[in-house]
Amino acid sequence: MTQKTGGLRERRRRETRQEIRAAALRLAGERGYDKITIDMITTEADVSHRTFFNYFPNKEAAVIPPPPQLADEEVEAFTAAGPAHPGRILADLTELLLRGAAERPPQRDEFAATFLLTREHPSVLAAMLASFAEFEQFLAGVVASRTGELPEDDAPRLIAALAMTVLRTSIEGWVAEGLQDKDDSALPDVERVMTLLRAFLGP
Repeated sequence: MTQKTGGLRERRRRETRQEIRAAALRLAGERGYDKITIDMITTEADVSHRTFFNYFPNKEAAVIPPPPQLADEEVEAFTAAGPAHPGRILADLTELLLRGAAERPPQRDEFAATFLLTREHPSVLAAMLASFAEFEQFLAGVVASRTGELPEDDAPRLIAALAMTVLRTSIEGWVAEGLQDKDDSALPDVERVMTLLRAFLGP
């Protein structure tokens, strides 16, 4: 969930992960998700089976976009800020997610392809929901580290859930806008949804 910034090895790992995912999505679009195999994905991506399983446990995981990767120092700065009003912590957490998304901007065509697969294949939907749940649990732990609570306490869980709702709602809306401009950023959509949530929560 977190990553150390910089470094050739880390950059190459990100590139390899993305190459495998792109190959899986490309094959799913060309041949149909049910017809592709891990053998086909590894051939398309020009990687070994061992490399594939170093990154993904199955082909469902290979077509799911990753959550924002948060830099270790950014997470440390967030937790070091200490307890605050829940609204402030939610805003800070959303800004942390924005910086992670800015580091590796989401690709609209990739998300659109994955969302289509989730509608047609329950196993892909289950994998995406599991990925969301895992990341939300991670965020609850990050919030708890800042507030001095336990990750399973109500406040960290609720703040993490709200942050994930902002992220998910904005990405879904951004994808729904269409693929006419593949180079535009999802970040304004995230900021817009966060502003709307603040209005709901009040001052």
